Amino acid sequence: MSIRNLYRRFVPEGIRRSLDPFRGLSVPGVEGLNEKKVLILSPHPDDDVIGCGGTLQLYKSRGAEVTSVYLTDGRKGGRRITGDELVAVRREEARRAAGILGIDRLIFLDNRDGELEPSFKTVSEVSDILGEIRPEAVFLPFFIDNHADHIAASRIFLLASRWAPAVMCYSYGIWTPLPSFNLLVDITALSALKAKALSEHRSQLERLDLSGAASGLSRYYSLMSGGNGFAEVFLACSSVEYRRLGKIWDRTPPSFFKISL
Repeated sequence: MSIRNLYRRFVPEGIRRSLDPFRGLSVPGVEGLNEKKVLILSPHPDDDVIGCGGTLQLYKSRGAEVTSVYLTDGRKGGRRITGDELVAVRREEARRAAGILGIDRLIFLDNRDGELEPSFKTVSEVSDILGEIRPEAVFLPFFIDNHADHIAASRIFLLASRWAPAVMCYSYGIWTPLPSFNLLVDITALSALKAKALSEHRSQLERLDLSGAASGLSRYYSLMSGGNGFAEVFLACSSVEYRRLGKIWDRTPPSFFKISL
């Protein structure tokens, strides 16, 4: 039984209503996915495709403008090549994959792979991007996704979004399947195009069967939710709610920020 179910089963209703940390996750209308300006925070150049590639195609079919921000350069993700050579290869792979998905704009921040942190510089860069684009929806790794760069990406957004208008947040899982989600997107009709986009990340497919892993997880989510195809899932909530959850989870903000999340 999950912690959430235990909480609901044994905590008295009156207390549960006032203390429930999940109270903001029942968001009416999020299944519409009708936002017209979409921003993806992708720790590495393939995470946007794996985490939400099918859903991005759905947005594009509805006329949305999509921007993907790659927070690190991906230099440590190679088998045959590494360093600056791999950085150039992965950037080109991201461009080709984005062309297949229809992503309108790519932004490369060039933090070193494996060393991403919520530094003043990177938080400021993401804050500036939020101010420039003014997205209505932001896709980002869930803050307990089990990779240091992914956790850092979420913390960067938590800090940068302090100065931005409220937006819808759609958290995805890469290294860790989401422990709980409140939005499932059927991508069955889009799964082949997602697989084609992911196939452009050849440097990564040499290391791991990412195509099989992404397809299998999407298949699992669909089957376990009563479907018979492929699905992507998200924890969807407002940025205000996401920041509240992040504050509950992470009580050690970077030392250069003297105020709490």
